[in-house]
Amino acid sequence: MAVLTELGGQVRALYGFSRGTQATLSVAQPLLGALLADSTPPAGKLALCLLVCLAGYFAVFAANDLIDARLDRERFAYLRAYQGFDIDCAGGRHPLAQGQLSPVTGAAWVAVLGTAALVLGALLSWVCAVLLAVAALLEGAYCALARVTPFKFLLTGVVVALGGCLGWFAMTAEADRPVLWLFCLWLATWEIGGRNIVNDWADVEEDVHLGVRTVPVVWGHRVSGALTFGSLLVATVAGAGLMAIAWPSLCWPGMAAMLLIGCSALLVPGVRLLRDPAPGNAMALFNRASLYPAAALCVMASCVFTRWMLEV
Repeated sequence: MAVLTELGGQVRALYGFSRGTQATLSVAQPLLGALLADSTPPAGKLALCLLVCLAGYFAVFAANDLIDARLDRERFAYLRAYQGFDIDCAGGRHPLAQGQLSPVTGAAWVAVLGTAALVLGALLSWVCAVLLAVAALLEGAYCALARVTPFKFLLTGVVVALGGCLGWFAMTAEADRPVLWLFCLWLATWEIGGRNIVNDWADVEEDVHLGVRTVPVVWGHRVSGALTFGSLLVATVAGAGLMAIAWPSLCWPGMAAMLLIGCSALLVPGVRLLRDPAPGNAMALFNRASLYPAAALCVMASCVFTRWMLEV
């Protein structure tokens, strides 16, 4: 029984180390890319894409905590006063920094998952393997810039867009289609406004003590609010535009559905944050925005199924 308890604790710690809930939700992004590239993707290729993305996201999120382990240990000396629900912390917050995982175990976990993602990604396409490698390098650069510049938030938009492109290039080698560039804009603005800045907003108390330079720490709530809401507005409009370009035969219902979930997941909590710039409202936006790509995937999959039914 003690062995099972210890094993369960390690599994939970590894899940928290990889931010498992967030990593699993993130898989929706490349799957959306796959559907936009090919609305009837081969089942085998789609399943392989799913495995690559799961391994890749679990590895990248864990690598972030592995690189930041020293900073995160310092972070626990200045815990934020706000301790509400954080979707990133399902399974535990920074388990490596808290000593729930050894550095060797953490490094091995990242290495195994990262290698698996690269090998399987290469089976999909050499472009997919390159995208994975570049995204990992940019994530490392983001961590290295923690105390250097608040402009690192731009890197997160690029990293997330590259992750979505993995699904696209798993299905096609075409890179000159307007829908691909709109898809990248959509993902980048969603990440910047829905996850990065607002997540830092909730951590201002800790980051000030640690010397971490983020948009809320350096420029305050007014600039953070403008960047956040502006990004969310662009993401909402771009999401509706994706439906119009990708499936013109289902333009109006698809656009309406995307606008509805964009307003619910992004704009409504965004307005609430502008009115009351409290950490709790920032985290509420972060949690709801994290569900947005998964909801968009449901909408797009429904449109694909509807179109298939109309053509039968």
